[in-house]
Amino acid sequence: MMPLSATALLILPALLAASVPAKRSLPPTPLAAEEHERMHEAEREFQQGVRYANGTGVAQDYSKAAACYRKAAAKGHIAAQHNLAHLYENGNGVPEDVQQAIAWYGRAAKQGDAESQNNLGVFYASGVGVARDDAEAVRWYTLAAAQNDPRGIANLASMYLAGRGVPTDEPRAFHLFTRAAERGFAVAQNNLALMYANGQGVTKDYLAAYAWLQIASETIPAAASLRDRIGQLMTQDQIATARNIAAAKLLQISAKK
Repeated sequence: MMPLSATALLILPALLAASVPAKRSLPPTPLAAEEHERMHEAEREFQQGVRYANGTGVAQDYSKAAACYRKAAAKGHIAAQHNLAHLYENGNGVPEDVQQAIAWYGRAAKQGDAESQNNLGVFYASGVGVARDDAEAVRWYTLAAAQNDPRGIANLASMYLAGRGVPTDEPRAFHLFTRAAERGFAVAQNNLALMYANGQGVTKDYLAAYAWLQIASETIPAAASLRDRIGQLMTQDQIATARNIAAAKLLQISAKK
């Protein structure tokens, strides 16, 4: 069996695709009458942007979605800021502009949006659009992880595993990947399995590695080949046990959603 490696893992963008359900607004808070009306208008603009982005009841039009998001974002609407950043990131309805993406993610992140905090961390970790700054990436990932954002948790785990911006800490990386994996994030499930297979931050455990790869393979096809390689080191009874573990974990993960 060739060595399994969990050292070259992920720095994943957690970008909101326009084809998925719209990012929700934060719960309303008590506001003065004038401010309430302003934010109510921003919500209407945001929801119209979502309809244009998804083609719901109207012809899909990213440029109109961007215009709606921009109006709402200028009023401080967090989800609109996030979605506008995503459009700039991908050049949908607006010219591709990483600086604008970073600016709008930054505004949403500073208002506490976990997905935007993670995405901002991605830019700092990758050095795209900004000077690479691992410590700053860790700061934003940590904020996202504190809100249980699974991508933020997984990306923070990767930083601890690689010793980027923080001292190398395999047990902490293992703990963080576990948190993200149990929230259904397939990449974290794959990476957690590799840590089990390699004995990184945890006692080597092929049953657990097989079980997590079985779960991850439902989303990541390549995980199936890793699972099968580990299966070559196991008995049929052990494989059956691992599959039962995976089935039970899937039920637990589904129950949390």
